[in-house]
Amino acid sequence: MKIYVEDSFWDSFLFFEGIRKFFRFSVEFNPYKFKDPYFLAYIRVRNPNKREFYEPFPVEVENEKRGLIKGVIYDGVELLRYFSRDVDISEPTVLITNRLIATFGEDGRYHLRMIVIGPAAIISLKGILYAPAKPLQYYMMHSFGFDEKIDVKVDKVLKMLLLQFYAYFKHEEIFCESEECMLHNCHTTEEIKKVKGLCERHRKMFGDSVNLRGLS
Repeated sequence: MKIYVEDSFWDSFLFFEGIRKFFRFSVEFNPYKFKDPYFLAYIRVRNPNKREFYEPFPVEVENEKRGLIKGVIYDGVELLRYFSRDVDISEPTVLITNRLIATFGEDGRYHLRMIVIGPAAIISLKGILYAPAKPLQYYMMHSFGFDEKIDVKVDKVLKMLLLQFYAYFKHEEIFCESEECMLHNCHTTEEIKKVKGLCERHRKMFGDSVNLRGLS
């Protein structure tokens, strides 16, 4: 598996060894840089209820060059299309980014995503924190002005997402109905907490490819 980490936070990425120990096959890490700031500015999500792209303002392109992207959300499908054309995707290939990504749903609006999957995959670390729905208490505390901590184990979810893409790439399946399986499609932080490992069927499917003791 090839894992690219966007170079803007390569030096602060904390999970190299944890991922290597989790998979019992070769995992290669490389830094990655998007080379077209105009394109990044172009695919910004500007309206949560419309999937439309507009000519970006010069200041938006300049901000992309300078890495000033706080609060910006990108169309995950377009971002993945760019990445997939830029790298070799003959083997499982993933980009890990700190950018927020979203996809346009059948309900006619954008939704933040932890991962977007296609011939390759993009995982958003910020998406891991912000995309899953939180317990009611979190929203109540936040509405009253309290800085309520987001209770998500990022390293655990990162391994889950990488494994889901690997299952899709190698075995053409991704999600599992078992709430305790790492391949379960979790939409909330409470669902993430229920994940314990692999169900019996997926344990057999992966064989010795995964070190489940590495799941935190």
